[in-house]
Amino acid sequence: MLLACLAGAAMAADRSVAIVPTLSYPAGEQSALQPTGLYVDTHTNDVYVVDASTSRIAIYDADRQYNFEFSTRDRLVSPRQVAVDAQGRIFVLGDTREHTLAVFDYNGEFLRYFDLTDGTERLQPAGIALDAQDQLHVLTTMPLQVHVFSADAAPVRDYFVFTEGDSISRFNTIIGNFAIYADEIVLPFPVFGNVSCFDLTGKLTRSIGTAGGGPGELSFPIAGVPLKDGGFAIVDKHRHLVQFFRPDGRFEFEAGGAGLVAGWFFHPTSLVACADGTLLVGQTYGDRVQALAVQTASSGS
Repeated sequence: MLLACLAGAAMAADRSVAIVPTLSYPAGEQSALQPTGLYVDTHTNDVYVVDASTSRIAIYDADRQYNFEFSTRDRLVSPRQVAVDAQGRIFVLGDTREHTLAVFDYNGEFLRYFDLTDGTERLQPAGIALDAQDQLHVLTTMPLQVHVFSADAAPVRDYFVFTEGDSISRFNTIIGNFAIYADEIVLPFPVFGNVSCFDLTGKLTRSIGTAGGGPGELSFPIAGVPLKDGGFAIVDKHRHLVQFFRPDGRFEFEAGGAGLVAGWFFHPTSLVACADGTLLVGQTYGDRVQALAVQTASSGS
């Protein structure tokens, strides 16, 4: 299959980025999805596209073919993040006014609300994620803290994030997409120009990227994901591109730039890695999801 290199990409000598066939998009027969959030279920490799503008969630299979979609409007509006456990239950973070989360089954049928508290007040999550044991990690700010619950909403433990940081860092409310990959928390700090990673006790393990507006620098990192080779990919919203880093944290190359045609981005806001290594980049402007593949050039090419 012929793959076209992304325009605007600053390539390493032996690496390139190509645009590949993406989701059968828009989903179903409705209007185009606005990709407020993207998620890959590690149990089935299904891809979830969350659309806050129409309060719906679309599911694609591991081959990124459209499966079905369901509306959350009767139970929750403006969904912005999902997490899926081993039972296929879909935890949805959005606006319920009276509850913390809504939970749906694999077919999109409503199961129940979760009313999660810190012991006294209902939590107002900035993000949710599931660990390998299907424990639900709920991120709150002021200060940055994670509340852990069992699959049945029983409190397990709490821990603070970024205790190594100063008060400005720990009380920062401008954060990117909260996620857990294996046993590592990934949390972008847009105003500091980096993506920080933590263990599941909240201890800082590594920080990727440096602040700035030039090549190899991060202006407003909003989402990050570890790669199969041990490297890292980061979406820089304000520079309209994706940056790639080596396993040791060194900058490798960046791809994209500001534009409205294929291979370019305009304020992208979400990033996930599919099971085959393909990256999906979502932007709400223009209702677009693009799929990227990192390729290693053969010798002599």
